[in-house]
Amino acid sequence: MNTISQEIDGFRRTPDGKIIQGASHTSMVLNHKIRNKVIIKAVCDLRKITTEFDSIVCCGVSGLMVVPQISEILQKHIVVARKENEERYSNFFIEGVVPRKYIIVDDLICSGNTIRHILTSMKENCARSECFGVYCYLPEECVYAPHPIDFAKEFKASYLNPLPQKT
Repeated sequence: MNTISQEIDGFRRTPDGKIIQGASHTSMVLNHKIRNKVIIKAVCDLRKITTEFDSIVCCGVSGLMVVPQISEILQKHIVVARKENEERYSNFFIEGVVPRKYIIVDDLICSGNTIRHILTSMKENCARSECFGVYCYLPEECVYAPHPIDFAKEFKASYLNPLPQKT
């Protein structure tokens, strides 16, 4: 579902007629019906991964709306990578259990800056942790269209979303 081409009556309208405010991709996961579908799909996709990982790393509000449920179902630790200028209650830039091998779960990739931030923060704060890959739970919203080889080269990690079937 591409939010750019969707009417406001779609994902932004609640059953009682109210409008969900926010960026289009954030508004999608603020809609509990869409959020639940996103979580179910992510769990199904991530269960297919054969490489062992112990943690899921996220950053920001959109990640924290889905990662706790995904982590609970998959029985993985949650790690939150904080931004330097973000107001927080602790001095930690990385909150959670220091992972051995982790994946990043984010809504989408536009510029790649969030992925780079998480990778840099993890390297600086958890030097022995290894990123296995990145999963986007709204891949159809990605402006950055990852090609597996280019993605691996740029981010030194795998793109974990199932690729479209070739016809």
